[in-house]
Formats: sequence, C-alpha cells, structure tokens
Amino acid sequence: MKFSTTAALIAATNASGADISGHLVAADTHFWTNAASITDSADSILNSWNGKYDKAMDDAFHMCTSNDYVTADDIWECGKKVTAATFDKNPSFNLMGRYGASQFNKLDKNHDGKLCFSEFKRGFAGFFSTIGSTLVDIFDADGNGRLEGQENHDMHFGLNQIWDEFSSDKNRDLINPILDTWVGSDLDKNVDTLSKAEMTEQAILHSVPYW
Repeated sequence: MKFSTTAALIAATNASGADISGHLVAADTHFWTNAASITDSADSILNSWNGKYDKAMDDAFHMCTSNDYVTADDIWECGKKVTAATFDKNPSFNLMGRYGASQFNKLDKNHDGKLCFSEFKRGFAGFFSTIGSTLVDIFDADGNGRLEGQENHDMHFGLNQIWDEFSSDKNRDLINPILDTWVGSDLDKNVDTLSKAEMTEQAILHSVPYW
C-alpha cells in the first residue's frame, strides 16, 4: 500500500498548528511512558529479531564512536548529528540523546559508565521499539493495538506535518522517502495493518540512511 505524496502535502497544508502540537504532545507522553517499560524488555526484543538488524546496529554504533564502547556523552553527540540531518529546525529535539540519557543506567548492566556493543544493542532495540510503539499508540483511535484504514492515513499525514514543521528544505532529499512511505512491513501477513513490531521495522529502515 502506498500513500500519495500529493495527498499528504495537501493534508499538511490544511492542517492547523494545533494538530501538529497535539501530535507532539501525545508523542512525547507516550514515548517516555513506553521507554520505561520497553527498555526492560530489550533482551527479548533482540531475541525476536534473531540477527535481522545486526548490520544496522553495527553501523549505528560506529557512527557514534571509534572506540569499542560509547558513553552517555557519545550518544548525546550522535543524537545531535541525527537531529541535524532530520529535525534541523528544532536542534533541541535530539530524541536519541534524550533516550540514551534517560535509559543509560538500565542499559549499563555492569555499571562501568559506558556501553559495550552488546549493551548498545539493547539500547538500539529499546529505542526503536519505543518509537514503533509510540507511533501506533498516538494514532490508534480504536485502541486495538494496530493501525488500519484511516488510522494509517492519519499517521502518515501527521508525520508529514511534523517533518514539514521542523525540517528545512536542505533536508528534503533525505525526507522524501518518509513523505512517500510504503507501508511495506508485513510481519503479520496482513498488508492493510501496521502492528507495533511493523512500525518498529519501519522506523529502523527509515533511519538506516542516516548511518
């Protein structure tokens, strides 16, 4: 299923600032609520992936450090790079850095003040699963745990509004894949719905170009 970029841009043009603010408030509330519980489940998330995103995790790790570990400061600086390539009109956004800072003590299992690659992988799983779950939560109008029908359209339009509000034209080439999103994850064999696992996969796949 593919959503029309033209339709999305028309919807974004007609959307009010209150719509955008409402999406952002909902996203922020759900994100931090989800992060607290999902990070605790990162090992089971990694097991369910069964190595599927190992290369993406390795690329992300080496974007953040040239060492065999990352610190909270490394993750913060890494998040600033990602923000500059995405939400550059809102440099304080730095969701990756904020997640790392808030969850660092949970991820740093041996409490040595840094994350080795295996600890970083847990953070990667927790971060992207939190994004995937949050995107479903804020657009899941009927509360059935997945996006379908109009909810898919609302999610797509809402993300376009946020991108257009907080990203400058210099990022347009990077943003275009988001503006013309294929709902391509089909983990549950239902092409018309998006589960939290499928939204997590979409979040990872759309982030890969930034690494």
